[in-house]
Amino acid sequence: MNRVRTFILGVMLFVLLIPSPAAALGVSFGGRIVAVTPCIGGLGPSIWVKIIPAGIFPVAYVWTPLTLTYLAGPPRNIGQQVLGVADTPYVCKVGTVPLVGLRMQIVGTSAI
Repeated sequence: MNRVRTFILGVMLFVLLIPSPAAALGVSFGGRIVAVTPCIGGLGPSIWVKIIPAGIFPVAYVWTPLTLTYLAGPPRNIGQQVLGVADTPYVCKVGTVPLVGLRMQIVGTSAI
């Protein structure tokens, strides 16, 4: 009986510790752009973007040259709508001032 309980506990623990495919992709985001700042990051020219998601405080993201960008292009101006997936914290700089945000993996913006 004790061996069965140990086996079931081990299987449950194994299943809980396996990372899900959704966790590997990152977190989705979306909202209206309230700030756009060109900057330089480890991957080259980047764009630091602050957005206001629906009903929450502004959140910062960083567009990099390796971001998969849809047809309307990268975030360019205040007021655009943006939707995408972000993953790890990323730092870019304007002069000596560091700007921190989540790195955008995939992004789509409105045409405006």
